[in-house]
Amino acid sequence: MRLLCALGLFLALLHVTSCLLIGAFNIQCFGTSKSQNKEVMGNITQIVLRYDIILIQEVLDPDWKFRNISSEPLPLDRIGHKERYLFLYKKETVSVKGSFQYDEGKAGVFERPPFVVKFSSTQTGVEFVLIPIHTSPSTADEAAKKTEKSKDGYVYKSTVEQLNALVDVVDAAKRKWENNNIMVLGDFNAGSRYVKDKDWKNIRLFTDKGFHWLIDDSVATTMAEKTIQTHDRIVVTTEMEKGVVPAEVFDFREAYHLKEANKVSDHFPVEVRLKLEWGGKLKPKPKPPKNAGKRRRGSKDQSYKPRNYKKGHRTSI
Repeated sequence: MRLLCALGLFLALLHVTSCLLIGAFNIQCFGTSKSQNKEVMGNITQIVLRYDIILIQEVLDPDWKFRNISSEPLPLDRIGHKERYLFLYKKETVSVKGSFQYDEGKAGVFERPPFVVKFSSTQTGVEFVLIPIHTSPSTADEAAKKTEKSKDGYVYKSTVEQLNALVDVVDAAKRKWENNNIMVLGDFNAGSRYVKDKDWKNIRLFTDKGFHWLIDDSVATTMAEKTIQTHDRIVVTTEMEKGVVPAEVFDFREAYHLKEANKVSDHFPVEVRLKLEWGGKLKPKPKPPKNAGKRRRGSKDQSYKPRNYKKGHRTSI
């Protein structure tokens, strides 16, 4: 329960903001060992608290402690350990309206099938869908070799094939919820040798003009020192793009002056802001009663006092 307590029950001050900050963070091998390091967890906490919604990847859960707050365990025979997608969110700014685990069956493309979640802004009521993805890094040749060694007959797919199949996940979300406000985010492994220049034409998520890639190829999302690696991405539909304030990478190493930032992760979070007025009108603040501040006859002090709101809890699914 240490990991759950450290991330799932944060207390954050209730605040008013004009945007929703959404992030995706691959916290390398985030399990028991890392969660017991107080300094590392302090830095992770500081990062997580910045966001209204944050997707965390590489959550390793050997004891299934996240059964009710994240995706189900991914198949052991494909990736060798129980990795989950985990969303943390502030219930003052957003609420969860639905979720589903994308299911392709045994012959699926994804080794880590997306866990799709629909959120709603508490300020405007506008609903939007987040599709998390952490692709398995493989070239076509590497995928073929893994398939040859497969004991259960599973056909492994390259990173390019996995990225291409994300359009099918988007279509499934559209059919289920009739909602075109969709964002795909996470560690795409869309760089290095896994996705070369010649491969982009084979990725529908890239060639379809209905999708917009918000993180540029020239931006480093990992701590690789020799080359710029843009593995982590955020992609939105045209409808979703209307509410987007330019996306960026959060370099916590520089922001927090960390000398050993790689102990936190070898990735930086990618993030985007959504304008609250996008897709809906801001809900008016409740007005106090007409007799607010007045004392009733015969009473000692029954003047109106505002309700004591509890500090906002960070909630997870």
